[in-house]
This record gives sequence, structure tokens and C-alpha cells, in this order.
Amino acid sequence: MYKHLLGFLFTLAAIFAVMPSHPNAESGFSNNEDVYKFLQDAFQAQVSLSEEERSLEDVNELLAPYFSGAAKKQFLEENLVSENGKYMIYGSDAANFYIPFFTYSEETKIVTEKEKVYVFEYFPENEEGPVGYESHYEGVLLEKNKGKMKVAQFLGDKVPENILEKVEKSQQESEQTSFKTAAEPVWFNKPAYQITFLLNPFDAFLRSGSMLFTDDKQGVMALFENQEINGQLASN
Repeated sequence: MYKHLLGFLFTLAAIFAVMPSHPNAESGFSNNEDVYKFLQDAFQAQVSLSEEERSLEDVNELLAPYFSGAAKKQFLEENLVSENGKYMIYGSDAANFYIPFFTYSEETKIVTEKEKVYVFEYFPENEEGPVGYESHYEGVLLEKNKGKMKVAQFLGDKVPENILEKVEKSQQESEQTSFKTAAEPVWFNKPAYQITFLLNPFDAFLRSGSMLFTDDKQGVMALFENQEINGQLASN
């Protein structure tokens, strides 16, 4: 019974360890794709200010859904120009306070802390193109503003150390979990095990736990083959 219990706990821990992390409910985003979409729309709103002249009211309305008052002010003071009572932003290869050019991939890290979401990415050194740069981080902080998530701060390369440590720790745990589970048998994917899990999940966990603590591989396969035969007979 002790071995069965250990097997059950190990299996449960492995399942939760490999589950992907997503922004929590308090952040207002249900998954990483929601965060990506929000930031892409915010960036597009910034870029659109270079397309045509607008009134100051139109400029503020365009940015309001995505940026807090402080972040919007910082961006506009740095980039907005006025001419004949109209406003626009001139394009530049090195404009400040824009949403970074995230790849929106596994390289783009997302860390949530209640109603805050840190989004950042590490950019290796680049000596090509019109603007070269050294290796650095770029990021933004999203925070609830009047009940809605908005860009609250352009972090630049000043991503908090504790946030970077969280990502590093998560990656190390993921690598350790992948190393441990790589050598495990593939019986999790067998139809017989899946049927048993649906009908009696606790029994399936106990069975899988006991298998993790046995060296009799043939006995394990025989158990599943027997379950498959019983399933076929039951369906006839």
C-alpha cells in the first residue's frame, strides 16, 4: 500500500509539473495568447499614430484602451509632435516607449502576480541593421487600471530580479521534470489505460503508481494487454 501511495503522489505531481502556466483569472487574461493579442493591438495603436494627423482627443482615445494615464503620457511626451493644431508621430528606428518587438513565442516570458503581468524577452546582441544593440532584456508591466488591464510601465531592460529568478527557477524545474519523465513507459497513452482512468481514475492512479515501482516490464505490458482484451470482449 505504501508503494501504491507513493506512486499515486509521484504521478499526480508529474502531471501538474508538465502543465503549462497561464495568466491567472485576476489578471483578466485567460491564457498567453490573450496577452499576446492585447500587446499586439497596443503596438498597432501606437504605430497608427504615424499614419495620419489627428486631434489630441483622437490620439488619447486611440491609446486609452491599452495604456494607463502615466504610460500614455510618457509615450506621447517622447514621440508626439504638433503642427497646425494636429498631432502625429514620425517614424523612427529607435523610438522610445513602444511595445517591444516581442517574438510572441516561448522566448516571450509572462509572469503574473495577482493583478500584475510582467511580459519580457531576452534579445541577444545584434550588430546588423540600422540600429545595433548589445544583449539585453526588454519588457512591459501590465496592471489593472479601473478594472481593466493596461500597460502601466515600460520596463526597458529593468525587469525586476525576483521576476527573472522566477522564470529561471521554472525553466530548471521544467527541465528536471522532462528528464525524469522521458524514461517513463508510454502506457499513459494506451487506450486501455485511458478507459480505466475515465471509469475509475483513483484505481488507474494506483495501478500506474505500482507500475512506477516495479522492474517487471513484461508484467506491465501483460496487464494492459489483458485490459485491452477485456475491453474488446465487452464491446462485442
